[in-house]
Amino acid sequence: MNRQVLDQSSHRLITFIVQAMAPSRYISDPDRFAALQAGVNEVLSMVGLRINDRGQMARATQSRTLDEVAQLTGRLRGELTRRGVHTEVLRYCEHELLRRSTFHAVFEAAKGLSERLRQMSGSTLDGADLVNYCFTKQAPVICINNNATRSEVSEQVGFANLLRGIVGTFRNPTAHTPRTEWLVSEPDALDFFAMLSYMHRRLDGAAVSRRI
Repeated sequence: MNRQVLDQSSHRLITFIVQAMAPSRYISDPDRFAALQAGVNEVLSMVGLRINDRGQMARATQSRTLDEVAQLTGRLRGELTRRGVHTEVLRYCEHELLRRSTFHAVFEAAKGLSERLRQMSGSTLDGADLVNYCFTKQAPVICINNNATRSEVSEQVGFANLLRGIVGTFRNPTAHTPRTEWLVSEPDALDFFAMLSYMHRRLDGAAVSRRI
């Protein structure tokens, strides 16, 4: 930084980035290289530069807005962070996002929602059976509201239906269908993660009563 100020040039900063991003440093941890490369390229795209797969500086299409940054760098992970997606969503599919595998990221994030329900309820069930156990009308284990008024009961039932829909629409197809046969576009994935984020936030404030 001192040399850059002295020279009034960005050459030393570029030299530092190139040396730090040398692929030989990441032979035992290629995911680390991929994550750093994507993160650095988000910033560099604002000045029309990027780090290529050889760890060298290269020219790139210059982005002028945050939306263009996400689009040009192809980083689903960066866009999710910018949108403020719940940390529980990212926790279960971090590796898949780094590998830019949208199909598997959707699958793992859907599994993560079920895992959180199991942790909250103490149940070992899965899929729709797990949702039924947690949100049954007679004695719900998880309540997202006071479940006292007609409107609150309706909201509770609707939330359970959303959870069942996640299982049927995203969890089951990705579990039983080859990736080449069940394609997930990036816009669809972003909408899906936003929906999961909403569900996790509602679970943040939910009341839990374990069954005896």
